[in-house]
Amino acid sequence: MEPADKTISAELIRYIKKENISISSFADKSGINSGTLSRIINGNQSISVSHLDLITRAMNLEEGYFYTLYADECFMQSSLDWRRLGPFIMRCAELGKLQCIDQVIGMTMDNLSYSSLLFDSAETLYQNENKEAALIIFKTVAESEKYQHAERLALCQYRIFTCSLSQDQENNLECAVQFESYVSRLSESEQLDALKDLTNIFLSLRKWNKARYYAQEMGRISRYLYEQKNYRKKRNGKYIEPKKPLFGYILYSDLLLGAISAENGDYEQALYYLSCYEDQSWIIETDELAELTKNQFREWAIGNGYLYRLMTGNTTILDEYVEYISSRKDEILRALFKIVQAANYYHFDIDKYLERFEDLISDQLELSGTIGSYTVHIMDDRFANFLTDVGLYYLKKDNIKKGFKYILESLVISFKINNTANMVRCCSMIENIRHKLDNSNLQKYAAIMKEVYNPDEEKISGTLIHH
Repeated sequence: MEPADKTISAELIRYIKKENISISSFADKSGINSGTLSRIINGNQSISVSHLDLITRAMNLEEGYFYTLYADECFMQSSLDWRRLGPFIMRCAELGKLQCIDQVIGMTMDNLSYSSLLFDSAETLYQNENKEAALIIFKTVAESEKYQHAERLALCQYRIFTCSLSQDQENNLECAVQFESYVSRLSESEQLDALKDLTNIFLSLRKWNKARYYAQEMGRISRYLYEQKNYRKKRNGKYIEPKKPLFGYILYSDLLLGAISAENGDYEQALYYLSCYEDQSWIIETDELAELTKNQFREWAIGNGYLYRLMTGNTTILDEYVEYISSRKDEILRALFKIVQAANYYHFDIDKYLERFEDLISDQLELSGTIGSYTVHIMDDRFANFLTDVGLYYLKKDNIKKGFKYILESLVISFKINNTANMVRCCSMIENIRHKLDNSNLQKYAAIMKEVYNPDEEKISGTLIHH
């Protein structure tokens, strides 16, 4: 039975008595001054997070063992003190004690004076890639300032948006829609990155009109800022440079608009945008970072030039295109996505290319994260559709075994990322060849569909492709 007087000091006293040691001995063991330790035990001195960690370690308990109790004693039952609350939040984040963070910051919501301090802590966690902890705090700050129109509220919503993205496409759509109304309230430097992120998410969701709108906005704002920076009188007020070279957002806007045009089959328009990011004569910057950025867009222009010609049916450049991308590993998969689409549409043979890059395709099945500059959300969506296209290619060649293998892989990924449209496509294709499948393949398909209909059961893991 848990003792009625469950406090940190009571637990410490019990430990000292049980071990039959003096306060002085425990002080030596923990590294805390004996006078300080006595005052903590007697309730005459508040315990700091660092002292709590030393006590916990000396008692041979796991890190953070007393944190829930500490939150209750120091913040629930007494007035808030940021000198203790701030370090406690950061230490909880470090140890993954997210429930404790949620427990203590809820008490700050009625006091707007804490918003700035909490926001700064969340920003630190965000920059250190501790997004789970940061998300909890950003949500609290946003809730406390929801009736404000401050830039900080917009930045909180931006952080909530980026921290909440996942493999689930429905979730990502909801996150994007929730964030949209806050974009215009961000500072100009943050706004460009937010527009870039929104465009990429809507691209991954195949919401072409939305993606086009935000790509155009990114181009409009970045062009305005570039002109202000280089050709007009110095602006009044504080201006913070965005994360990347300003001209890069202009070029990236054109790159995205070209990609959207290509996705809609308008290759003439895609080539126009290609010429825009290929022409860099107007760019003033010549430093090392600027030259690297410009060179990257020139490389993309060359690759996309091949791609757009291929997608209009010019298969004579295929060998040249494949040789071009073969030395650029980050570009190979994205090129294959389109090569397979073109092969299915124009009915030409690409067996040798699929065999050449089969290991790369298999490797991608094991990976998560980014490929080149693509976000994981775009890559997962494109890769799932690519596997379906490869499956279709082999089915057209009456290679049922290989075709089924790739379609089944696509179905697994589509289920994980909640890509309903591609799941339907995969199922439709499998049903069309069901009569040609053996029992082993039918059982694999049935196992996946069982999970689709019963998602709370054990999740699909690993890959189904075996060589």
